[in-house]
Amino acid sequence: MLTASPLPISEGSEPGWRAEDVAVALLAAALLLLRRRLPVTTVAAVLGVTWLSVPLGLLNPGTVLAAAIAAFTASSTLPRRRGFWVVLTTGVLVSGAGAVAAGRGAMQLLLLVLLFGALGDLVRVQREQFLAITERAERAEATREALAHQRVAEDRLAIARDLHDAVAHQIAVINLHAGVASSALLDRPDDAEHSLAVIRGASRTVLAQIGDLLATLRDPGSPGTGPVSLGQLDDILREFRGHGLDVTVRRLGEVRELPAAVDVVALRVVQEALTNAHKHGAEHRAHVVVEYAPHELRITVTNPVPARAVRTAGGDAAGHGLVGARERVESVRGTLGHGRTGPSSWQLDVNLPTASSRSDAVVPSTGEPS
Repeated sequence: MLTASPLPISEGSEPGWRAEDVAVALLAAALLLLRRRLPVTTVAAVLGVTWLSVPLGLLNPGTVLAAAIAAFTASSTLPRRRGFWVVLTTGVLVSGAGAVAAGRGAMQLLLLVLLFGALGDLVRVQREQFLAITERAERAEATREALAHQRVAEDRLAIARDLHDAVAHQIAVINLHAGVASSALLDRPDDAEHSLAVIRGASRTVLAQIGDLLATLRDPGSPGTGPVSLGQLDDILREFRGHGLDVTVRRLGEVRELPAAVDVVALRVVQEALTNAHKHGAEHRAHVVVEYAPHELRITVTNPVPARAVRTAGGDAAGHGLVGARERVESVRGTLGHGRTGPSSWQLDVNLPTASSRSDAVVPSTGEPS
């Protein structure tokens, strides 16, 4: 074992700390002040003091303890592989210094340094685990906030679509018949009276639809107007015909039940296309083809348009209606295309997948049928 002073002790004196021992221990302790910023440099410096104290006979437990503390800090701050080699090197050199100075106790010194190194590695592991848990918690919180913002954005988009579905067609009808009533008020009072009656009916309808929409927003559990599906297509066509749009429809293939999401989108797309045909088309007519293909539903709506106003004849290409229709179609992984097919013809084509593997898309908000 190392004594406090490895130098010979005179007879009758008590072993103790000499001034030189205290000075060496304090020097080693002072070097430890740099251990957090410069762990490897601190270990090297303490080892240098340790070995310099050997030929002077000043090796003492304070110096050895300083080396162990430096090894602890290096193990707790350095990467595991590098820290391991620093601790092992420190243990070997400290035990070698002890063996040279006292001739025994080398194994105890090696075990002491390795113990401090193991404790430092444990602290590093716990710190890394704590940081990982904190990072996961922060990431989870950020993810929750992002999902909340996404849900808010989706809800706002759904409200905008529902509002458009509720009022677009009826407002178009009101605007059209208001123009008719204005031009026919003096010359054709009967036509003006009929147009005003249509305006009153459309106004009542749109107010009722907006009221149902607001009731649904206030209470998501309210029944509203019931489910929307392509089975209501005949009612939609009858309404458009009543407002002066001559609509013909052709169904191809075997009519079958559609996935709920596709059913909603199909009706809304036809409704939007006929609304645009009524607002922007010519000759007050449109043709609808609904084809039930084996794995998809194809919808084609064509209507005449004026030869002028290429960009807006079938509905403004950048208008909210077609934008909303495209978003609805893409929500069920379908495709939508529209544009002129001739100098005076506008066509909208939609393909909606109906295979069971595609029916897991999110059901769009139904809104209110126009």
